[in-house]
Amino acid sequence: MKPWKEVAASVLPDGIEIAEWGFPEHSEESFLRARSLCKENKCGSYGTSWGCPPGCDLSVGKISGRFSRVGVFKRRYVVDLGDKDAIERMGEETQTSVRNVVIALRKEGYDCMGFSDGGCRYCGVCAYPEPCRFPEMLVPSISVLGLDLKGYMASNGEELRFEKGSVTMYGFVMMA
Repeated sequence: MKPWKEVAASVLPDGIEIAEWGFPEHSEESFLRARSLCKENKCGSYGTSWGCPPGCDLSVGKISGRFSRVGVFKRRYVVDLGDKDAIERMGEETQTSVRNVVIALRKEGYDCMGFSDGGCRYCGVCAYPEPCRFPEMLVPSISVLGLDLKGYMASNGEELRFEKGSVTMYGFVMMA
């Protein structure tokens, strides 16, 4: 089996940084807080996508026995934060990158699952609540896991911050 970073680099576009982090710890408090935020549905994806709650019922605790490390991908974009279409395109690009890495890693024999920001965008309009048409292409929101993303990132030397005129998009691939 090829090293996972080599496989990932072979399918990622230029400009994406790759790192490996340890698997996050489960916190029931963080999980409940994240699910509460999801239920507020400010993004409009709650109850409309297999990549978001309640359709996607994953948590750090539920997948911790299966996975032990995380491939992290990030790319900083210079963008007008008021340009919602541009930000959506960046989210789609990030999710596509995660999906491509997962497909490549699985072909290489890795047990893995990808997560990104927002509901899965593969089908355009999700079949939810009907069965997912392409479960092998599903990229759930990182929010479904209920982790303290800011704390998790800080524990790996990364600061989750919001900057004027730019956004950094992250993708996560959980691996055995």
